[in-house]
Amino acid sequence: MSVLQGRLKALTESFREKYRRFRAWQVDPFDYEMPDAKHRCENCGYEFTGNYCPRCSQKAGIGAMTWKSVSESVMEIWGVGSRSMTYTLFQLFTRPGYLIRDYVTGKRQVSFPPVKMLIIVAFIFTLAATLFFPESPDPAKPAVDSDAIGVFIDWAADNMGWGFLALRSFFIVPTWVLFRFAPRLPNHTLPQGFFIQVFMCVQTVVILFLSETLFFILLAVIYIWTYMQLFGYGLWGTIWRSILCSISAMMTAALIVYITVRTNSNVEGWQTLGKYVSVILFFSLGILAPLAIGYGIDSRIQKKRMKREENLS
Repeated sequence: MSVLQGRLKALTESFREKYRRFRAWQVDPFDYEMPDAKHRCENCGYEFTGNYCPRCSQKAGIGAMTWKSVSESVMEIWGVGSRSMTYTLFQLFTRPGYLIRDYVTGKRQVSFPPVKMLIIVAFIFTLAATLFFPESPDPAKPAVDSDAIGVFIDWAADNMGWGFLALRSFFIVPTWVLFRFAPRLPNHTLPQGFFIQVFMCVQTVVILFLSETLFFILLAVIYIWTYMQLFGYGLWGTIWRSILCSISAMMTAALIVYITVRTNSNVEGWQTLGKYVSVILFFSLGILAPLAIGYGIDSRIQKKRMKREENLS
């Protein structure tokens, strides 16, 4: 029994050590130490210290051709590298919040450009779905009053990347309001919010391709996990802010769709106008109320924290 307990203890410690290394890698996966050894550039003959030649920019350590050179050249064809799309996608599902925070705070050299990645991923997955999972053509549908919705749905299906970006764009302002006092990314800007949502669009496209059945569950999990790493709140703090953020964003999208549909409608009259205005006010309340509630709660938490710090000092 003691031998079994010893093996279990050793196995547990091994898992803990691997998890500790994984957590350290999530926070900072790159090594930027400058080597002290001197190099002679094989291209221009200049002697230097560092990773790249300051005269011609060739990488240090390049020498005779080996099988490693062959494998690196082949991998470059598929874009596998420290700043490649595949490696960025890998990070987007293993350290999503840290990757996004690195990018929006200035560490852009470590990531594939997010807008370009969204377009490429959406195109690849749309093409793959068309080739390997063809759908039978739908029967012709009669024209209805809500043609604008049908046109938008057809466009979003044909342009998956831009469709999800249009939907996720409604999350920019709610996220900016509800995560203003975040410990890890306080007072983030709206342009930063745009790139945050672009990265999350990529996640959405990948998850949709992998599983339509579990799409909403997986999307919710990756949404919460990403925001936890990105902003630094705990689980429940991230969940209630994310729920309020989603309500506001969805109500904004619904309001725009409603205005578009009613604008193209032929129904007129004062009674219709009254209903139209009432619905707009309802949606507006649904947009602003979650933001006001979240901002009010955050302001109180922030005041209590500042008061506590003043008492300690």
